[in-house]
Amino acid sequence: MAPTPSQKFDTRAKKQAASSVPRANGALIDRIFEDVKGRVENRTLDLGARLPSVRAMAAEMGISNETVLRAYDKLTAAGYLEARRGSGFYVSPQALQVGKPAESHPWSAPPAPYTWDHLLHARSPYGASALGTLPAEWIGTEMLSGAMQALAARPPTSLFEYADGRGWLPLREALSARLHRAGIHATADQIVTTAGATDALDLVVWSFLYPAQYVLVEEPGPFIHTQRLLASGLWILRVRRLDDGPDLEQLAELAEKYRPKAFFCSSVLQNPTCTSMSPRKAHQLLKLAEQHDFWIVDDDSYGDLLPRAQQGAVTRLAALDHFERVIHIGSFSRTLSPGLRAGFLAASGQRLEPMLLRRSVGSIHSSLLSDQVVHHALVEGGYEVHCEKLRKKLATSGKALLAKIRARGWQAGDAGAGMYLWVSLGDGVDAQGVWEVLRADGVRVASEIVFVSHTGNARVRLNIARTDDAMLDRIAAAVDQVASRSHPAAGA
Repeated sequence: MAPTPSQKFDTRAKKQAASSVPRANGALIDRIFEDVKGRVENRTLDLGARLPSVRAMAAEMGISNETVLRAYDKLTAAGYLEARRGSGFYVSPQALQVGKPAESHPWSAPPAPYTWDHLLHARSPYGASALGTLPAEWIGTEMLSGAMQALAARPPTSLFEYADGRGWLPLREALSARLHRAGIHATADQIVTTAGATDALDLVVWSFLYPAQYVLVEEPGPFIHTQRLLASGLWILRVRRLDDGPDLEQLAELAEKYRPKAFFCSSVLQNPTCTSMSPRKAHQLLKLAEQHDFWIVDDDSYGDLLPRAQQGAVTRLAALDHFERVIHIGSFSRTLSPGLRAGFLAASGQRLEPMLLRRSVGSIHSSLLSDQVVHHALVEGGYEVHCEKLRKKLATSGKALLAKIRARGWQAGDAGAGMYLWVSLGDGVDAQGVWEVLRADGVRVASEIVFVSHTGNARVRLNIARTDDAMLDRIAAAVDQVASRSHPAAGA
């Protein structure tokens, strides 16, 4: 019988590493890193070989899953391993080139079928549910068309000059007024307009974080956040997202062990779960941030879709913290247009200084045209009425979709707000098999593989506005097909 990947990976060496270093500390992570690196370089681990799963490695070494995951993430960032969503960690085909002069090759897309780009461009007839946007007919063109017509009638002189590095002042003043209504007291000088929430995230990462630092993220959480942090050489600590916010017990344990620099989260309508943080948990989180000296990036990209009836039940972190430790990020991509690329961040003056410096040598300033379009929508275009219509449509469609999902025996939380339903297809379902069947059938879905480091349940994020009966039928057929393979007698 051929040896398993675990047997190939020298069990004796792993146990020596575990016994010679205190559990769950940085030295053990480095020891695992050096051991794997050495085996790759002396070719006792083949290129393309699959490493033991995080859980299997941790159990065999008698250490925590987090310790093994940190070591694997470090090896991935260094170029020795590659992570394949839903499959595990493999020795990178380019592992032997680490540290050598790079050759000039044209860029090519990563081979993994489940990437951010995969969701962003899911335009096939059976891929709409994977998108993170609302349909054009929901958003409508009236508001944007009206804004463009109004701007065309004005003297365009402002478009021929460099703007304030913070963004167009009238928009920042309008954003300041909106934030005040949400309990966040930010002056116009504390706000920077950006090319969407992703641009704001980039400014934060570039300005404050460096390779080999620890940061906390929610799991499940936005795929692009995790990938952006990993691409920057940061070490990811994953915190479970519960119905009322992050698992603070787990967060406290990780913060105590690893002293992370920052926590990336969402207090309102988190992606993909569409859950919001309770006021009690928000207060506790800020206390933990002070105790363990980390700061918080609160992504409020979906906050404008929160129904008015629920707004009193949530508390945005910046409203409690007054920008002592919180950087607040907002976006209009979900409500106006994803192609507009309009967002903002709000922070203390001290934190803004390094971000404005980065901005000045990067994009210089945000788009004046986008800033003026958003300003017109907020001040003259009926933006609040527009958002209320979207909320009502999502509420009605969400309840109908939830009923259909539960009728099929699947599980999902109540469709209280937001764009998504986070759906479990059932215990024991082979998630990887389901996604492979769907992919072969030309169906793109935002599966659990995109949002978590390793799958434990077959879950999928369904876009409420873009999921129809045909999509549900195709998912159900894939589940049945995979089940019949696993239990052929049951399908006979």
